[in-house]
Amino acid sequence: MTGNLTALVQNLVTISNTRDDLAAVYGPAYAAALKSYWAGDLSRALDQASTLLAEDPDGAHRFAAYRLWIEVLAAQQDLESLAALGSHLFLRGQAEPDFQPTYVALRGLVHFERDEIDAARLVARAFVGETTDVYGLELGQLVRNRTEPSSGALALLASTAPLADYFHWQTLARGLLAAGAEEALGEALGFVRAHFRGATLPHVFEFHRCIDNGYYAGASLVAGRLVELYPESTDYRYYLAYALYEDGDYPSARRTLGELLPLTGGDDAEVLGLLGHCNAKLGDPEKAAHYLGRAVALLKAEGLPTSHMSLELTVVEEELRGDVPESVTEMPRLTRNWLIKLSSRRALELLTSPANTVDRLLRPMGAEAMPGDYCFFVAEEGPQDAPLWKIIAIYAVDSAPIWHPTYRYHTALRLVKRLPEGIPLDVATDGGEEQVENAALGPDHPLRFGVYELDMGALAIIEEAARMARDELIERRADSGRHRRPTA
Repeated sequence: MTGNLTALVQNLVTISNTRDDLAAVYGPAYAAALKSYWAGDLSRALDQASTLLAEDPDGAHRFAAYRLWIEVLAAQQDLESLAALGSHLFLRGQAEPDFQPTYVALRGLVHFERDEIDAARLVARAFVGETTDVYGLELGQLVRNRTEPSSGALALLASTAPLADYFHWQTLARGLLAAGAEEALGEALGFVRAHFRGATLPHVFEFHRCIDNGYYAGASLVAGRLVELYPESTDYRYYLAYALYEDGDYPSARRTLGELLPLTGGDDAEVLGLLGHCNAKLGDPEKAAHYLGRAVALLKAEGLPTSHMSLELTVVEEELRGDVPESVTEMPRLTRNWLIKLSSRRALELLTSPANTVDRLLRPMGAEAMPGDYCFFVAEEGPQDAPLWKIIAIYAVDSAPIWHPTYRYHTALRLVKRLPEGIPLDVATDGGEEQVENAALGPDHPLRFGVYELDMGALAIIEEAARMARDELIERRADSGRHRRPTA
């Protein structure tokens, strides 16, 4: 399948290479507007595109300029202006009947960006089987990917007309990335490099590929190149700081964030949060608490999750307090033990992932798990009628429940030990409890999230199973040693 995609992209590249360089087709004014967009200067890009259309409304650049206009307004979340642009495109289509289908497709893109999916889908249907109107093909691909994400639709590959608009290649590249077609994606990005000088798309894709592969040093080099290309972009500076942080270069990350902070107005929660994390790593809990506290407050004000920052804030605040309990008269809390059954895929991921990626987890567990509790992850093996549960990992609960807008609460877990061979269990959950309707459990009951509480009897069974597994391992090693021992 990926080979077919590569051939289709190569064919599309051949067709599109019949066009001259972008600047020769649309002129330097449009190329300048694109560069403003790549630099993150959306207001300037919008002004340049609108000026271009005002000065030459019938030029060859008009459809690409409108497409850029739509993209910028969508990035700014200016839904009102998008609606006004849709009305304008309707009038333009009436005035140019020969090009009315393209104006209709552009209006469909407006509907799409305004989340008017039913309207966008209706417009896209008019372009089913189309091979020459590339804006209609792009609309069809976007709508299909939104409404049927598993379809892997790549309608732009059906084009028999050149793709001269940058955003067509951006949409195609994103589709190829989602399809996992690395070779075909390379062909598409090669065209972008050759025909859209200064385009950030290839660099951004490479940055995220490095991040996904854990190659943070490479990611920082790519991000540094983006900063060189567009030093005024706050996004690329954040990319650089993030890559440096993940690579363990905390001083450089803090310095980059310090330069970035005033450029964002001092109220970017992600920048403040990462700056707090850097200061925590560098042993400055006071500054860490200051920045993390501001970040959490900003996220809460916007109704966004605060889990990842609240956890670090709790740690640095404890450090500042010297881990002294707030009340010496407080009674010790009884610890509780929790069991979570994983799917086969999740169990495999947990056992095979690098240690640094599973050392800390955030997952919904309701409102009852507290620091000091333990969590046992189990996987199911054997036939369905007689499955065997095995403990594959033990985590300690590392935070009080942290508010989350979707799950109500998240809980931070810290890895105690992974058990690749697993510890077999003979523990059954309370069948009656499992049958309780969710509505009767309450919104924060652990069972809503597949979390079972273990009583002391179950814990004793686990301890015995662990002892037997350990003894069995020792016996196997002893037998192995006897077999290896040379005979006289």
